Amino acid sequence: MSKPNLVKNPPLEVLVIENNPADTRLILEAFKEIGLTDNVRCLRDGDEALVFLRQEGEHAQAPRPHLMFLDLDLPKKPGLQVLAEIKNNPKLKLMPVVVVSGSHNPKEIREAYELHASCFISKPGDLHQFFSFIQTCYGFWSTVVTLPPEG
Repeated sequence: MSKPNLVKNPPLEVLVIENNPADTRLILEAFKEIGLTDNVRCLRDGDEALVFLRQEGEHAQAPRPHLMFLDLDLPKKPGLQVLAEIKNNPKLKLMPVVVVSGSHNPKEIREAYELHASCFISKPGDLHQFFSFIQTCYGFWSTVVTLPPEG
């Protein structure tokens, strides 16, 4: 697989909230393939994700992500509840949230969009598709889209 260099602008800070260690590893490998290794943070549950995003406790100095990949099936606080809290927080609500789920449940898909998810993507089952999905998403958000200014 050739390595596309999608990190042309300053690299985006990316937060991945995924409880499946195998999927997390694949996501990190996909980012590594496009040359992004230092700006990706991975968290395993919804509660920790919200503490990180609010820059509380041990995450007080954490960088504010430009883009988030959010799984719905999370321990402690489910993904849809995390999404609702993000979109109800004035400091976080403009952050693009890519919902990534193994679910094909139309009710969950609809609810994610009602909560203002930027998009809903079903997890690809094939390794090549998974890498392509991560690279395409990152490429879109880092080189095509104009993100809202901070502050």
